[in-house]
Amino acid sequence: SFAYTPRTTATVDKVKPLTPTGTSVAYDTTGANAKLSWAKNKEMDLAGYRIFRRLKGSTTWTKPATTTATSYTDTTVPATGDTYYYEVRAYDKAGNESAGTADQAVTTVDRTPTAAPAGLIATSLSRGLQLDWNGVTGAVSYRVYRATSENGEYTRVGSTDKLSYLDTSAVESVTYYYRVTVLDAAGNESARSVAAAGEREDLTPPPAVTGLTVTPTEYGFELEWDKNPAADLAKYTVYRGELWGDEGEEQVCAGTLTEYLPAGTTSYSYTTRPDGDRVCFFVDAIDTAGNSSFKWTRTAEAVAATELDTTPSVPTPEGSPLRLEATPAEGDEGNRLTWSGLGAGEEESAEPAQGFRIYRWNPATAAYEKIHETSAGAFEYFDTGAKRGTTSYYWVTGVRADGTETLPAGDWAVTEPAR
Repeated sequence: SFAYTPRTTATVDKVKPLTPTGTSVAYDTTGANAKLSWAKNKEMDLAGYRIFRRLKGSTTWTKPATTTATSYTDTTVPATGDTYYYEVRAYDKAGNESAGTADQAVTTVDRTPTAAPAGLIATSLSRGLQLDWNGVTGAVSYRVYRATSENGEYTRVGSTDKLSYLDTSAVESVTYYYRVTVLDAAGNESARSVAAAGEREDLTPPPAVTGLTVTPTEYGFELEWDKNPAADLAKYTVYRGELWGDEGEEQVCAGTLTEYLPAGTTSYSYTTRPDGDRVCFFVDAIDTAGNSSFKWTRTAEAVAATELDTTPSVPTPEGSPLRLEATPAEGDEGNRLTWSGLGAGEEESAEPAQGFRIYRWNPATAAYEKIHETSAGAFEYFDTGAKRGTTSYYWVTGVRADGTETLPAGDWAVTEPAR
């Protein structure tokens, strides 16, 4: 018999194996892998096969595997949509390596997303919240996601091929958090961007005030209006003004801010001395963000009214040596009258009065009627008998030594009715 044992040490065996033949490659798009196969080499000292791979356009080979079989499935090939070349080389027990097979090309499926967008910011505009971000290479479109907390559940609210998006569905005065992703040509979606927070500024005014009525009274006017339905109502403002334009034609109410009132208020007493003037009023509703229909449009539904005329038919003459001031007193003290001149109080006078007489106008008798008389030096009197909810007119005179009176000084006081 005859036996042969090949000499396989590297110092003795310098012969390379033959290049493998019958090489083929198939790409599985579902599994994103490449399967190579080839014919078995016939060398008795064959040790196995080495698989090499390179990216198209590159000269650098990588060796993903070594095998003794005549096929290999490469599950590590990147799913980037790029083309890769494979070749197989045989090697023997002495370490000799054959030349590579002819390159076998595969084009991989693209399952690699781009990087997430950067630079995301949210800006409040009148029509919604605008989002802006930096562009990403390879992007075909972008998806916008929104949540009400940074780490909450994000819902897609839109998509765009631009580098900005206007979220018109954002509700005013609510803080939202946004993240943006990239879609590439293969439909791969990137990771979500870093969150950006934004709050849509409240620019919506409350509805205009309705149902305003203005009723003249002896102390001015009583205003009433309908309750405003705005949920974020903060206050009302009352304006009083004068009518500009010719009577009988369209007139403009040139109003001046008179009073701020709490949100729950639907009425207001405007006190003034009624002397028959024709005036106008309007009421504006303001929300917690400072919005109001009058602020934005500079228009409002105004109501015109004519004051009652409570002016006494007897005028106060000029030339009195006294000065009178009448003001509503606190509580039940009526109206407070104070005067000066003719030695009133501690004031020095060459001819001090021997006393002072106080008169109040009585519309029923159309005359000033005396309600009190003081001694010399007095300067103050509380008219506790004054009617509330009206305008009271007063005179004060000084009494001379011979009993005659000086010319009167006059003033008036307006009091609201008891509530």
